[in-house]
Amino acid sequence: KKVEGGSLSSDESASGYELAAAADSAHKRIVWSVHFCPSMPNIIASGSRDGFVKVWKVCETSDEGPQLKELLKFEPSTKGGKKSEPVTAVAFAEGLPDDIIQYGILGIGTESGRIEVWAVPISDDSASKEPTLLHAIAANDSHFDTVKKLSWRPMAATNNVESGAALQFTLASCSQDSGVRIYNISISI
Repeated sequence: KKVEGGSLSSDESASGYELAAAADSAHKRIVWSVHFCPSMPNIIASGSRDGFVKVWKVCETSDEGPQLKELLKFEPSTKGGKKSEPVTAVAFAEGLPDDIIQYGILGIGTESGRIEVWAVPISDDSASKEPTLLHAIAANDSHFDTVKKLSWRPMAATNNVESGAALQFTLASCSQDSGVRIYNISISI
């Protein structure tokens, strides 16, 4: 709703937007990052100071409008000497072949500067599967302060590879340490 003169206006059409869906208390601490999956635009990931990554599905319902449904919740493998490592950045890669679209490739950045790459189930028929750690960037190649943003290089065309071959991705990161790092990542399918 739009705020006019200190009161809420019910004229949403005049404001140019409307709240489509919300997940109040989606995490136990502040949410630092969210990202839609480019291959399945009804999937969104969130990362939080509570140390968890959550993957959500935007479900269209006819009577109540879009709803957010939590598909999975997991912690990065990096602990950084704490009970849980705050997740400060999440980003889905694009360019996956159509035959493996049941998984999304998700980059995760943490408060300690570490970066991990995960395969997360995103299709309805993979809902009972667990996320899989694909790569954990070595500490000496990581940032030494909080990862602020991750971005996958756009693909000109979908990776065309045969089963058993590797997909090639490029992941860029920036950090509170004033650094920018670019990683070439190979993922076997």
